[in-house]
Amino acid sequence: KAAVDKKMKGYGSPKEFYVQKIVEGVATLAASVYPKRIIVRLSDFKSNEYKSLIGGDKYEPDEENPMIGFRGCGRYTDPFFEECFAMELEAVKKVRGEMGLKNVEIMIPFVRTLDMAKDVNAVLEKNGLKRGDDGLKVNMMAELPSN
Repeated sequence: KAAVDKKMKGYGSPKEFYVQKIVEGVATLAASVYPKRIIVRLSDFKSNEYKSLIGGDKYEPDEENPMIGFRGCGRYTDPFFEECFAMELEAVKKVRGEMGLKNVEIMIPFVRTLDMAKDVNAVLEKNGLKRGDDGLKVNMMAELPSN
């Protein structure tokens, strides 16, 4: 807890810290090339990478092969990760909406099936990022030989 408190000093809450850090990074890149498009690949840590973060060992499963495990699109649509993914989407929404950087596109990593693509699009829409609205493009990355 002390390590987390030290990292987020000056922010009202861990959520505010997380969202603002993403906003800062994405907005800096988007503004630097505006109006050229940038594609933001949303978080794609593997379980072993999340586990190595402060406190991650309390939440992440041990996986035999994290490369094909709980990550990317599958993580985004899982109720376990819903709140965290919503914060990431809130940051993208702020950059595109409040800051007006409509050159930001989204990339969804590790999409395994068409059903997963549909499910993640529904989550995006639920969080105010509907494909096509204000020119939002949603790119899907199919990284498995099976798709």
